[in-house]
Parts: sequence; C-alpha cells; structure tokens
Amino acid sequence: MSIQSEQTQASQSGLKRYVIIGAGIAGVSAAEAIRKADPEGSILLLSSEHELPYFRMSLTRYLAGEVSEDKLHLHPESWYVENRIDLHIETKVVEIFPVNKTVLLEDGSQVAYDKLILAAGASPFVPPIQGTGMKGVQTLRTIEDANGILQACQEPINVVCIGGGLLGLEVAGAIARHGVRVTIVESLPWLLPRQLDQPASAILQDKIEAMGIQVIVGAKTRALMGEEHVRGVQLEDGRLLPTELVVISAGVNANLGLARSAGLQVNRGIMVDEHMRTSDPDIFAAGDDCEYHGRLYGLWMPAKSQGTIAGQVAAGKEAEFPGDPPSAKLKVLGIDLFSIGQFTPQEPEDTLLVDTKEGCYASFLLRGGILIGAILLGDASLANAVKKAVDTKRDFSLQLAKGSTVEDLIRSL
Repeated sequence: MSIQSEQTQASQSGLKRYVIIGAGIAGVSAAEAIRKADPEGSILLLSSEHELPYFRMSLTRYLAGEVSEDKLHLHPESWYVENRIDLHIETKVVEIFPVNKTVLLEDGSQVAYDKLILAAGASPFVPPIQGTGMKGVQTLRTIEDANGILQACQEPINVVCIGGGLLGLEVAGAIARHGVRVTIVESLPWLLPRQLDQPASAILQDKIEAMGIQVIVGAKTRALMGEEHVRGVQLEDGRLLPTELVVISAGVNANLGLARSAGLQVNRGIMVDEHMRTSDPDIFAAGDDCEYHGRLYGLWMPAKSQGTIAGQVAAGKEAEFPGDPPSAKLKVLGIDLFSIGQFTPQEPEDTLLVDTKEGCYASFLLRGGILIGAILLGDASLANAVKKAVDTKRDFSLQLAKGSTVEDLIRSL
C-alpha cells in the first residue's frame, strides 16, 4: 500500500495522522511515545538514509571495530511492523505546507498530517578551508561516512583529524586501532575546551599521546594540499603534515531548510517551547535541529528525551522538557572521562575543589553550596552520582562550612 493510501485510510477511519521527518534517535523516540499514547493512530516515519535507523553515537565504536554494522540498528525491521510504525527509508521531504498540513516528497507525492514532528538532525560543519572538496577529505555523520573511512584505513597511511572535540578524539582513537599514523589538530589552546579546563586537558593530552597519537593544539589549518586527492595539511605556522586522509570534526549545523521554507521561527535551530512545539501549534521539533532556551544540545540523551516529549504532546499528553546540564563521556579511547555543567568559577559565591594525583583529575564547582559542575578524568566511577547531584541541585553547604576537601565531597556523594 502506498503512503498516500495509508494516510487516506487513516483519515477515513477517523485516526490521527502523525508524520515524523527524520529517523534518528529523536524521530524514533517520538514514534515510540506516540504509539504508547495513541495505540490506533497512523505513524509515518520518513528517513532519507539508506539503512534502518541506527545508533549514530556508536559510529566511532563501529569505526574502532567494537560493534558490527548490524548491531548499530535501533530496532530490527520487524519492530516497526509490530508497532505499526510505517517506516520509509530513502524518502526525502522537499517541502512542508503548514496551511494545507501536507508535506511534499521528492517523488512528487504529498502526504497529509494532523501533527508533524521535525527531527531532521544536523549536517557536519566544514570550515571554509581551501581543498576540502578533494578526495580523501571526510566527515563522520553516517554509516556511509564510516565505511569510507574504514576503506581508506586498510593501508598504513597518515591520517589528520581536524578538530579536538569529543567526536574528533573518538575518531582519532578509532582510526589509530587500524595501524595508521594519526595526528589531531585543534585550533584552540587545549583539547575539549567545552568539557575540560586546561589542567585536565593537559592530562588527557598526555594519555592520548602515550597511545602513539600526535596532538597539535593552538594550530589553525590554512589549506589542504594536493590535486585530486589530499596529500597534506598546511598549518598557518608553516608546518606541512603529510596525509592521505583528513577527517574533519568541526561541529554541526542544524538542518533548517524545511523549517525556514515552512515559515517556522528559527535561530540557530528551530525554536521550540518546553513542549517541543514550534511557532506552528501542529508542528513539533526534537533533536539536533531544535533550539530550546537559546541552546542546541546536539547530544544523544537530550535528543531522545526531546523526541519522547514531542511524541507525547503531539498525541495529546502533558509533558515538558526540563532542560539538561551539558555532560560528556569519552568512548573508544579507553580513557575514563566525565564532565558535566560548569567547571570555571564565575561568581563570588563559587567554590572550586580540585584534586590531581596519579594521572587522575577531579574538580567540583559549587555555587552557594550547590554542585553545578564537575570533571572526572582517569576515574569516572562517580559519574552517575555526580550527575544526580547536579540534576537535583544538591546542597553541600554544610560540608563546605566544615572545610570540605575533594575526598570529603566524594565520600558524601
């Protein structure tokens, strides 16, 4: 049965028609939430990718050989059938018509909706560096990207990873397992500047370099050198790094084309309220393409939560997104790391407790006695306890009044 026939049948039966654009974790979570809240409604899940929906956050583990491609899938194909979620892969939406409450597909067909959820994700940001269009220059966002990188790493080549954020470090660690020579280039003064302070980052860099991965910080890329295929990375300080593969991990841009053409309010992302509702009351957004209170999360757990809430509210239930302090863990490299919230004192009532020993680093930032951020490096066994304390705004004023040390704070967690 065609998409249009299914939608017509649902309309004639008086069932609510839900259309979800994007089948990442936000889109699939929205579909799950809708089905639980509305057992009978018609759910159409549209994906432009060629595969079943998969764990995008595990692509670096796939690169590292820790998981096989078939283990990346969020659910087997039978799950969508059993839950009556009508999944269509390789299906691109080209326009949304909010007045008519329809979406136009690339094949020219139109699909009607009662509630629409935009979970179109984001695309890798490629800086305006000369030579990025050459062969051998990659980003990592899809399974196809990962397979392209794996293909290139079958030979003992030189690889330059541009970007020292979480993804850049995980990509470097994964690629290094294939016997290639890896260099990380970060333009900022230290690695993971959004997750670590400088002392913690210095310890992390030592650990990464001990694995045989070269790290260059505070170095901007001037151009990629080569003719048809990349052969080198030219830094602004004059250094030339020979390479046969460049992987760029410089962040992402929210996919806003559909939202803009539909007249929805957008900034850096699609603007949503605490119910994940956009400026159109029948259209919701969740995941990497949405912006809540001026923030684009770009992380797995918030995207999952936002998708669930969008689905629940679209189906008529009450739900609110509470926001979430930024947190991060490092996979693939085998280095225990957890960071959450703020880690740099900014207010007079801020108290920073730091402990460094035997390659481990722990810092806790408290504001007025309330834990608002922490860094755990080398031993992140307290990550869950710390996250709970930050989420619940736990007050440690009594401990601080007694002259609490890091060890005291850890014991009280």
